Amino acid sequence: MVFPKFDPTRPIAIVGCGVMGAKVAWACARIGIKTRAFDTSGPVLEVALGTVHGWSEGEERRLLTESLSFTTDLDLALDGAQLAFENVPEDLALKQRVHADIGQRLGADAYMGSNTSSLLCTPLADASGRPERFFNMNFTDPRSQGLVEIMGGSKTAPETIAFALDWAKAIDMIPILTRAEQMGYSFNRLWRAIKKEVLQQWGRGAGLPEDIDRAWMLTFGMPYGPFGLMDQVGLATILKIEERYFAASGDESDRPPKKLYEMVARGELGVATNRGFYTYPDPAYERPEWLKGGS
Repeated sequence: MVFPKFDPTRPIAIVGCGVMGAKVAWACARIGIKTRAFDTSGPVLEVALGTVHGWSEGEERRLLTESLSFTTDLDLALDGAQLAFENVPEDLALKQRVHADIGQRLGADAYMGSNTSSLLCTPLADASGRPERFFNMNFTDPRSQGLVEIMGGSKTAPETIAFALDWAKAIDMIPILTRAEQMGYSFNRLWRAIKKEVLQQWGRGAGLPEDIDRAWMLTFGMPYGPFGLMDQVGLATILKIEERYFAASGDESDRPPKKLYEMVARGELGVATNRGFYTYPDPAYERPEWLKGGS
């Protein structure tokens, strides 16, 4: 069995071009990797096109324009690709269906990966039909943070992990390898413990988002707190992740708060809808007077 090394001259297919899919596509194309961004929705691709071009200028914009294409034709996106990297919502059954489909269409020597923050690798890898060539990655924001976590499944070949590490480094990310498969990778489990605690405090009325975020920002010198970060990730995604942890443990302390369900039902999803724990595009936490307790 042949396991090709990462090749910056071979195409990469990004499957699913919402918020994170667009960011990963941008990270690849801006350095000249031929990148094909696929989505079933033409309007989603139009939004992604405008968004990613707004992130680049000069030579980077030129490389992006030459290297990045958008399509609603999955076979076209996958043709000759060395990697198909999926970015659909955090739903196990949905991701399994997507990977089963990709696995039947993709070239035999190509790799497959999933951008997921809470799902284990093995169930996705098994669905792909090529578990030895499959890996999970959890991206932060490639535009502003270098961190990406990588994890294999029970059958992932060492060569596949080497490929994932090389790809991450090529697009200027700093890979952190989780060396034994576990829900939530390594660092992301730490973030999840914080997220769970602040959501539970808010849910039972013990702490307001702005007070908790102020304390976090003042203590750690960060530009936003846990609630501001959740708005950036997207509250529908946050809810799905918390539901995954609750389903896995059955522990009532892992159950997402009712107030989070209510926010998502109202369409208050964070930055994407201009309203979440804060309002956008001018969130209160970006104002210096707010950090000091002002409005």
